[in-house]
Amino acid sequence: MSTIRFTGTAESWLECLPLGDGRLGAMSDGGVATTTLHLNDATAWSGSPASEAVDPLTDAAESARLLAASRAAIAAGDHVGAEAPLRAMQTRYAQSYVPLGDVVIDVAGADPNAALTRELDLATGVHRSVAGSMRTTTFIAAEQSVLVHVIEPAAPAIVSLHSPLRSPDGDNPEQHSIGADTVGLLLRLPSDVAPGHEPDLPGALWDTTPGAALRAAIGARVIQESGRTVILVAAATTFAGLGKTPVGTASDALADALERIERATEIGVDALCSETERAMGALLGTVTLSLGSPSAVAAAPGARDTAARFAAARADPRGVLTSDPGLAALLFDYGRYLLVSSSRPGGLPANLQGIWNAELRPPWGSGYTLNINTEMNYWGAHVTDLSARAQPLADFTVAIADAAASHTRRLYGTPGWTVHHNSDAWLYATAPGRGAGDPRWAFWPLGGAWLASLLSQAWEFGAADAEDLENIWPTLRGAAEFALAWHRDEHTSPATSPENAFLTPDGRSGSLAATTAMDLALLRDLFTATVRTAEALGRADDDVVKAAGERLCVLPEQPALTPDGTIVEWDVPRPEEDPHHRHVSALYGLFPGTEHWDESRRAAATTTLERRGDDSSGWSLVWKLALWARLHRPDKVADLLELALRNADDVSGPWAGGLYPNLFAAHPPFQIDANLGIVGALSEALLQSVDGIHLLPALPAELGTGSVTGLVARPGVIVGLEWRDAQLLSATLRARHPAAVGSHRVRWRGQTITVHIDTEHDTRLDARSFPSEEVHP
Repeated sequence: MSTIRFTGTAESWLECLPLGDGRLGAMSDGGVATTTLHLNDATAWSGSPASEAVDPLTDAAESARLLAASRAAIAAGDHVGAEAPLRAMQTRYAQSYVPLGDVVIDVAGADPNAALTRELDLATGVHRSVAGSMRTTTFIAAEQSVLVHVIEPAAPAIVSLHSPLRSPDGDNPEQHSIGADTVGLLLRLPSDVAPGHEPDLPGALWDTTPGAALRAAIGARVIQESGRTVILVAAATTFAGLGKTPVGTASDALADALERIERATEIGVDALCSETERAMGALLGTVTLSLGSPSAVAAAPGARDTAARFAAARADPRGVLTSDPGLAALLFDYGRYLLVSSSRPGGLPANLQGIWNAELRPPWGSGYTLNINTEMNYWGAHVTDLSARAQPLADFTVAIADAAASHTRRLYGTPGWTVHHNSDAWLYATAPGRGAGDPRWAFWPLGGAWLASLLSQAWEFGAADAEDLENIWPTLRGAAEFALAWHRDEHTSPATSPENAFLTPDGRSGSLAATTAMDLALLRDLFTATVRTAEALGRADDDVVKAAGERLCVLPEQPALTPDGTIVEWDVPRPEEDPHHRHVSALYGLFPGTEHWDESRRAAATTTLERRGDDSSGWSLVWKLALWARLHRPDKVADLLELALRNADDVSGPWAGGLYPNLFAAHPPFQIDANLGIVGALSEALLQSVDGIHLLPALPAELGTGSVTGLVARPGVIVGLEWRDAQLLSATLRARHPAAVGSHRVRWRGQTITVHIDTEHDTRLDARSFPSEEVHP
């Protein structure tokens, strides 16, 4: 695993380094004389479950009339006229994820001018800083959810708590003492935060009515020990669970935080640090990736300083990957670290910024954007042996299905459930926009299909059992039930291809059509997952399962092609308003879908990607990278990696990705999806398991030497690889559970063999294991 190192204290939030246990998050500036820790709590959201229905909702009869009017307009070719009825069905917006506050630690006697280095060990989650004779160690003990900050040697320290939030009954919260060594801060969260794309609304509203908003608290304790000073920090909110009304007061939250501090005090710093290092090592150490020659990386000038290392590689005319291929491995390790740190079993899924957010009115609410970004957060989970960290998304899906069912009946008159493209911790399920949102982004009732189709992925990768399938079955079945009703006469009208638009014959911008390539691919995925899960559970006779199987027989198996050789995005070939649009939804079936496209469709996908162009927002770069990997184009994988590794501050434009100084990915602005998604995308270049097990299917020449251990292939095969000069030196394969034991097709460079894989021994292969000509047993 890698370490990120910098010189000097962070001067901005995007230079700070992230810590997290999946609930408590902190951004450390790494200072020693003065340390600032920016705190977040995964449960700190504005509003409440009542926020979605603050404005009146259309009733079932009115919704049916409006939906019929939109469908009729689409059928008549009036794509622009179809928008007004859908706008009338919109609600307000999802609520926002907000920061909790800052902890500032001032150390008496420390030299503020001493040369400082700081580093984050991605294998253990421990942050260390050294300045002169003083050093600090900072980490979050996950079991207690307590931040630990150690100063050595011992020195008097003053802790100050600050927050952009309000006090429970007034405006400015004030820190108060609790005994001689402990301080606390009582807080009230906003009752409403409008997203930034609603500029006519106030940034935040503050309602003191009980239940209208969460209450929260921060607690901190200073402990003087022999040779060191220890600061323990904990936070809590009155969040009672997904979609549930807040319970308790700010004082209750403080009592919760102080209780955890007390437990951490009893355990002691050394035990807390040892357990943190052990737990993180157990989670992250199952997969290792090495790219390039480690000795060459270590010998490179400035290699210990990450900023200098990136600067040197970016200045190399040969390109970043050729200069320092290990930087791709660093980004891979960082993404896995960030997932573990922002998503934990029993908690909320990682949001648009993981759990790290500095703004009271964050971009796009820092919520759950379900038309790509939330799902992308978990692309690397199963393939890199972090399936347990995807459990929060599954739990969220089960919870939102229950909350969305009544809205689905009211809006669309169908059984089952679905959601749209935005959600929050209160399980917002309707279409946002306040009556004025452009349907290209505001209307997309296939969010439920995407979320539900992911529920069986842990099973596919051998990380779930029959009991897990039983738990997700009602949710999966409900999503299929809605989809069966929504798919009418071979259409999914009104249909959008998320956030994209086409030009109508009279030159206007339209986004509503009779169906889209993404809709149909999502239905294929959903119905396939439903049928396979039902078969595993012995439920093949279920009426919904039978209907899903029958519908699969009539759905087109692959997308249609345009006359100019691209994938048809809407119901018929239509000219895009923006041919370079960042969303590539028409290619969903190729990736993250697992469809087996024929050569004509793969050629059309290539043409579509070439037409879209490489450059785009950070998450779009990652999606394209994964698609090129599925197309077995290592040259394009390298091109997209180069863009993803560039300095975001050197790029201009609204959709131009790259990395900020702390290696957070730029949309811009910062979004976590590219950091997390690149783990899955890079894994696709090394290992694919859509149709058998494919070794090194899109390995760039720039990454021609390296090794990886612990990747997971469907249906649950652990794979290790070593290669040099793009030549396979060795591959080891072992079944992770009995159901994966048996014969498996393994492919390398177009050559396919069948091998037996079991749970007791590694099956070992190398280049000589494959015939010189393609063989299909």
